[in-house]
Parts: sequence; C-alpha cells; structure tokens
Amino acid sequence: MTHVVDRSLLRKIKRHGAGSKLDVDACFQCGNCTAVCPLAEDSGGFPRRLIRMAQLGMEKELLASEDIWRCYACGECTQTCPRQADPAEFMAATRSYAISRYDFTGLAALANRSVLGNLAVFALFSIVFGLLLASAQAPVSPQAPLFDFIPGWWIHAIGVALFVVVGISAALGMFAMFARFVMGQRRKGVPLRLGALPGAIASAVTDALMHRRFQRCDSGQATPPPPVEPWYLRAWVVHAAVMGGFLTMLLATTLDFLFKPIGSPVPPWYPMRILGLVGGLTCLYGLAIIFLRRIRAAQPPWRKSAFSDWFFPSLLAATVLTGLATEVSVYAPLGSVGHGIFFTHVVLAMDLVAMLPLTKFAHVLYRTLALTLFAWRHAPAREHVTVDAQI
Repeated sequence: MTHVVDRSLLRKIKRHGAGSKLDVDACFQCGNCTAVCPLAEDSGGFPRRLIRMAQLGMEKELLASEDIWRCYACGECTQTCPRQADPAEFMAATRSYAISRYDFTGLAALANRSVLGNLAVFALFSIVFGLLLASAQAPVSPQAPLFDFIPGWWIHAIGVALFVVVGISAALGMFAMFARFVMGQRRKGVPLRLGALPGAIASAVTDALMHRRFQRCDSGQATPPPPVEPWYLRAWVVHAAVMGGFLTMLLATTLDFLFKPIGSPVPPWYPMRILGLVGGLTCLYGLAIIFLRRIRAAQPPWRKSAFSDWFFPSLLAATVLTGLATEVSVYAPLGSVGHGIFFTHVVLAMDLVAMLPLTKFAHVLYRTLALTLFAWRHAPAREHVTVDAQI
C-alpha cells in the first residue's frame, strides 16, 4: 500500500510544542528512545514509531494510536537521543495536537496553538460566566452571607447546564478517539474482543487511580541513574497529589450539592468541609512542587515548558486558593472582600470545568481512555501471539 508523504502534519504538531526548536526531522529512527523507555516493552517501537508516523504525515494512524497518551514525560528518551530530536517534547506536542483534533468546536485548536488563543478562550469563558452570575445579583449589605450575594440556586443552575454541555463535548471527543482507534485496529487486522472490554476498563481505572504505569516510568532506566528522591517528591506521587486532591474536592462539592441545602449554615467540622479542605491542601502540595521544578528547570521533564504547562496548574491553583479563602469568609465574614473572592472563585471553577476538554486538563479523559484501549488491544495476547504492525 502506497502512502503520500504529508510534511504539513509535522509543522502542525510543532506549533503545539514548547517553542520553535522541536527538531523532530532530525530523528533517523536509531531506536535509542525505545531502548531506554520504561514503557516501550508494552508496545514495540514506542515512541519511535509515532515519530515516524508524524514524519510521513500519517495523521489517521497517529491519532488512532493510544500510545501517544501513555507517555509520562520522564525525559529519558530526550536525554539519550543522539540527534537532539527531543522525543519527549514531540510526545507532549502530539498530545496537544490530538486534543485540538478530537474537539468539534474549534476552541481547543485556538487554545492549544498559541498563548493568545489560550488567553482568548479563557477570557471568553470568564466574561460569559461573570455576566451570568452578575445577572442574578441583588443589592446586599457588605456583611450579607455569600449566597445572598449570588443566589445558590442560580450557581447550581449554571453549574448543571455547564456540566451537561462540557459532558457532551468531552463525550464527542472521546468517541472520536475511540472510533479512530477501532478503525485503525481493523485496518491492521488486530482482533478486538467485546467481552474483554469490561476488564480493560477496570484495569485502566485502577491503573489511573493507582498510577501503576507512572510508577514504572518514574523508576527510570537512565544512565547514569537519576538521584534518589524521597518518596513524597517522586513524580508519580506529586501527580497523584494533584489529581487525588482535585477529585476529592470534586467529591466534596458533589456531596454538598446532593445532601445539603444550598447556602445552609454548617459547622467547620462538617464532613464535607473537612473533605474539601484535605483535598485542597493535598492538591496545593502537588502544585507547589510542580511550580518549583518548572522554575528551576533542573531535570529533563521540566527543562522545556509550553504555556499550557503553566496555564492549567495556575488556573487550578487559583481556583483552590480562592476556594479556601471562600471557606474562611464563611466563618469569618470579610465583607465586600469576601464577596469578591467568592465571585472570583465561582467564575474560576466554572472556567476550569469548561476548559476540561479543550486544554491539558483533557489528559484526565484521554489518558484513561487510552489505557482502556491499550488493555483492550492486548487482551487477546494473553492467549494468542499478536504481531504489532510496524512501519
């Protein structure tokens, strides 16, 4: 089967990288990246094969591969590359490009291609949510409770509508990824057993929550080996703190909406308050280490940072900090300052949810789906030998 080389694909992917020095053209398929990658044994040719797809312009095959989401950016491939092709940055740029291609609205492409595009989408959402919240405000005294300043029922209504819209958008994006994967496997002749899918889903969710592959990646195979870090500073622990803290806060907020009347007073030791506080502090711990490592840029994974690498953690940190400050203002009223903090927090929280399928935050969706597809594709290998198609 012949294939016409499309050089434009590589140029498009480069636009999503951290700067203009992503020299993927320099890769001559030596295989060093595959040799040192802690995850390459699961899929022969990873990540070398993906680079070749990009060089040849094989967009369909590249976007159909779940392998682009299985990289945890340890940076060992970049360290050992004799051509300075920077495979780790290529993988990050490809994931950003994939997010743009899976999205049907065009907003992800705008947000991921440039700093101005990202800020424009953020500003658009902030203005819309700000106006929606302001539309329900009534004149109140500076000491009025927060939910007199912005009615809780109005926040709830906007939140439900937002989750529905974002849920549909995310579902469409994940379906696009799923459909590309299934069609890609059919073209290769790889069998997919429907009965193996539930087990693959369970394996992927467990993997995502327990960070099993991330732990393997974090163990490293670098030569010389990286300095041994305390367990609480390991990359997978930091990532787990951010993700686990966020999910804990989301759980606390959800339970609050389900079991407590909006705006009703509760003591500081109310279980949902404590759960949200623990989640917020855990998330901030992980974010603080991430910011420090990106500022110092001493280790390979942190030496290059795209704007999206700063934007999402900053948005998440601002949301958490204003949320904690809002909790303080509930029990120690801050007057108009408290109202301003509350308003800012609600707008930022809505921005965070709205940008879920559009920015780096989409990893939580696509990586989990990719782990599912990977486990599903390899399920027959337990009983039959499956030869992975090579380029």
